[in-house]
Amino acid sequence: MSDTDKIITLMQFARKAGKLVCGTEATMRSVSHHQIRLVIVAADAAERTIKRMEQFLELSEQAPQMIRLGNTENISAALGLPKTAVFGVSEKNFALKMKEYWAADK
Repeated sequence: MSDTDKIITLMQFARKAGKLVCGTEATMRSVSHHQIRLVIVAADAAERTIKRMEQFLELSEQAPQMIRLGNTENISAALGLPKTAVFGVSEKNFALKMKEYWAADK
């Protein structure tokens, strides 16, 4: 099992626990309320979406880290969602473990 697969599995657990925010607008709103610990953007997301998130996070006070991995279709299918490219993780322990797997995958 690759580290990307492990992160997607953790995203599934976070979703079941109600600790995963899905979609650009919902993630941005939650970041504004300081509820997000990690932002995950699919590697094949539109350039405009990526730039929009990067600019938004630069302007945010306590901006969470943003990582890029996987592709939109695989992540969305694994989570049982329509095509979604931006996700926010609100629980600290899920976010820390995902960051750890992401760093090991690089």
